Amino acid sequence: MTELSLPFTDLLMDSSRWSSWSPRKEIEPNWSVEIDAGPGGRSALVIAGNGNRCASGCWRQTLPELRPGRRYRVEALFKCDGVLSPGSSVRAILSNKTTSDHDEMFFYDHLDYLGEREGWHVVGQTIAAEEDTPELTLNLFLSWEASGRVLWGDPRLYDISEVEARRQVRFAAISGNPENPKSPAECIAFYCEKLDEIPEADLVVLPELINATRLDMPLTDLAEPIPGPTYEYLSDKARSRGFYIAASLLEREDDALYNTGILIDRAGGIVGRYRKTHLAPGEDLLQGTAPGYDYPIFETDFGNVGYMICYDAHFPEVARILSLKGADTILFSNMGDGREGGTLWEPFIRMRALDNQIHIVAAVNGGRSCVVSPKGEILAMSDWERGAWVSAECDLDTSACNYSGRPIRGRYNLYRREETFDLLGRPLWEM
Repeated sequence: MTELSLPFTDLLMDSSRWSSWSPRKEIEPNWSVEIDAGPGGRSALVIAGNGNRCASGCWRQTLPELRPGRRYRVEALFKCDGVLSPGSSVRAILSNKTTSDHDEMFFYDHLDYLGEREGWHVVGQTIAAEEDTPELTLNLFLSWEASGRVLWGDPRLYDISEVEARRQVRFAAISGNPENPKSPAECIAFYCEKLDEIPEADLVVLPELINATRLDMPLTDLAEPIPGPTYEYLSDKARSRGFYIAASLLEREDDALYNTGILIDRAGGIVGRYRKTHLAPGEDLLQGTAPGYDYPIFETDFGNVGYMICYDAHFPEVARILSLKGADTILFSNMGDGREGGTLWEPFIRMRALDNQIHIVAAVNGGRSCVVSPKGEILAMSDWERGAWVSAECDLDTSACNYSGRPIRGRYNLYRREETFDLLGRPLWEM
């Protein structure tokens, strides 16, 4: 992650402005300041375990005054030494004082994990200052660590008011398939016609297996290489319309068949492909379709996207992995969801988006396509007509809010206790 090229306030220019704090005296860790141990040889605030596995505490400093109407980004870098579970032990939060006479602090917001910079991990958060924004304190923690230590460096406050505030993008999805098609070419002609009906979009998602569904032909005759005929049609359409297109195709590579999601860019080129990892029993065992084994993230000019196809979504780990890997949006090509007579489709897709704080653009063969926000709200949903399409304007920085009205954003990923999830990596017979 590159450093912001903006003026900033160096919060560690004077280390005496920082104070150490622990929730209770008996669990205080060890604190120190190391003059040249931080990024670029600058100072570092150090917290170290003291043999007590319950040790927990932080370095803290009150932020400078935040002017109403301005937008700020607070950042800090950290590096671990011997910390067993950094994900749950190393955290940075913003807190604010109560209005009572007690010197009590309340949780205000967390700092999201942003990536790495020159060997250091970066956390940060954006603050949109308003008239009622309280005085905020930055807290840099090490918790529940008996022997490791964390070095915190380069805590900074940037004024980002002049930087573009929101990432707006229009997503669309097309439902259904042609009735009684005679060839893959007839299928793709159906979707190309529907693509031309969409007045504007940044990305359009098509349903599952658009070159094979409802065709009464052997799969081996329908499967095609990528690039291949269907890709060429979609490529021309993406180039002429100027939007990204995502679609699931039946792919052949050597003697293997795959259910493959491809993403085509605005110029008609292939951004990447995803091969469906979770195949329905009839798909792999009876049809001989091979599974994929990874979850790629694709970069676009508006953000990062991941892909899942039909049965993938029945496994919550798939959407979570895509979210953990940095996807802003999940593209979802689906055959349909007939569980409990189709009544579970809407709550199911809403919860996937909410749990992972991510947009989902779902295109369904036998059902209603939709665009869902991280709040779990249906921004747009199609009707049941074949070829019906739907679109919605999305703010990629949208987030559900907690009880206090503060956005959740990446908190679920940040606060995961991954060290407690060992069973998720084992086969059922090893439980």
